[in-house]
Amino acid sequence: MEPVRVLEWVRHPQDMWTLPREMAAALDGAVPGARVWTPASREEADALLPEVEVVLGFAVRPHNFARARRLRWVHCTAASATHVLFPGIVESEVRVTNARGIHADSMAEHAIGVLLAFARKLHRARDAQREHTWVQDALWGEPPPIGWLAGTTLGLIGLGRVGSAIAERGRAMGMRVLAVRLHPVSPPAPAHEQWGVERLPDLLEASDWVVIAAPHTTATTRLIGARELARMKPGARLVNLGRGAIVDEAALVEALHAGRVAGAALDVFEDEPLPAGSPLWDHPEVIVTPHTSGLGPRYWERVLEQFMANLRRFVAGEPLENLVDKRAGY
Repeated sequence: MEPVRVLEWVRHPQDMWTLPREMAAALDGAVPGARVWTPASREEADALLPEVEVVLGFAVRPHNFARARRLRWVHCTAASATHVLFPGIVESEVRVTNARGIHADSMAEHAIGVLLAFARKLHRARDAQREHTWVQDALWGEPPPIGWLAGTTLGLIGLGRVGSAIAERGRAMGMRVLAVRLHPVSPPAPAHEQWGVERLPDLLEASDWVVIAAPHTTATTRLIGARELARMKPGARLVNLGRGAIVDEAALVEALHAGRVAGAALDVFEDEPLPAGSPLWDHPEVIVTPHTSGLGPRYWERVLEQFMANLRRFVAGEPLENLVDKRAGY
């Protein structure tokens, strides 16, 4: 029986998103019944594409998809599969899987980290440290007050693996956890309550912290705009770990400057890198991180362990895990 042929193409202009070459080379022979090719150039990858059943990464594009005559499965090494969900592949029988869940622990700890920073005013203390200024009186006496997470309400938009990991940690910190999701279930754990997306206004009005942990789809584009921001309770803060397109950035800037939203922690943006002229850089109640919430120890090792487990299933003719609904986009 011929081995399953796999084409690896996980390359990016930024080194941090490129699969280390020594790890890519070690894939060949790691799964019995599979051969893995790791081409040196895009031209070589295009030449190999007609021969493979599996693509690991992002070698398939609209212009070369017709040449991928044997292709049966594409695995994305990111949680988002947006980059490979062009119309041709959506309409085809090619299966798409993603790295869903690989970022959950990192993103959950990041979310709790920025909530704690706001509650304890650590971001203000860091700003003062840069100026060599002792601000004990200001941190205590100026609004907003130093607070706790315990006893506050955490509202989650999205309750997949990332949202669930955040919910578990929020409950452990003594928070009441509400969540809206496309298909709520009962019992609602790890949230205290799960609601359908039609109750997003209720969640916004009830939450001290609104955390976006939803994927970017047609339905979630600009999900949080001026109207939704106006519904947030006084003193509430917004955290976006999903995608920049989920939030109307201009409306958020306006709401922050008007004081309708008390603060925001943003890891994703409409344009990345965030333009140097963005007012978000300088707002004292905005924490900007450069799309790093999903990073954690042994990142590529965990990505490849997930892929190889699925490759073993593919070789054995078993169902794949982390299948993407190509029409829904996640």
